[in-house]
Amino acid sequence: MRVYGELRKKKNSPGVEFAIGALAAVGAGFFTNPVDVVKVRLQLQGELEARGTYKRIYKNTLHAGYLIAKHEGVIALQSGLVPALAFQVVLNGIRLGAYKSAQRYELIVNEQGNTDVLRTVMVSGTAGCVGAALGSPLYLVKTQLQAQSAKSIAVGYQRDYAGSWDAYKSLWKEGGIAALYRGWNANLPRVFVGSATQLTTFGLVSDWLHSLDTVRYC
Repeated sequence: MRVYGELRKKKNSPGVEFAIGALAAVGAGFFTNPVDVVKVRLQLQGELEARGTYKRIYKNTLHAGYLIAKHEGVIALQSGLVPALAFQVVLNGIRLGAYKSAQRYELIVNEQGNTDVLRTVMVSGTAGCVGAALGSPLYLVKTQLQAQSAKSIAVGYQRDYAGSWDAYKSLWKEGGIAALYRGWNANLPRVFVGSATQLTTFGLVSDWLHSLDTVRYC
């Protein structure tokens, strides 16, 4: 606990905070990407086709994972990994880096040094939106690569990207910046609420743990 109290007072540069947040997100993103691939396949199964006019390939989460591995290889469960991790670097690097820097420089704390809820909500929510907006092309390509399946289990319209770079070039030819940033603003309300809730809760719990540390060593 005493060590936690000392770390709380230490001030890192914004660049360090960005790197720490980005690294943590990349580590988590690598292990959760297969789940994201399965989620996208289930959500888009039969998209834009009338109910009953297409064969339901994926029955559930485990079945979807099994079919993807069987028809496309185990490596297919990591489809879209590069843009997915790049998106995590942008999104979480910015939001976590901004939060920690604001906390260390006392921009989101009150006179007692504890979390100011309103300011924390605004800073963390806004930082999350900035990260999500900047990383929107990465998220778009990630999703399109994850949705791209083998012909043997394909349902509905399928793109034929050779990889991330091919996807970016195709989208650019399709409509330039507008195509790359398609739907960029639709995700902002969710990201604002999620980022603000997560980081404000984190700050409040950290304050509580710090208070236990103070009481213990008084």
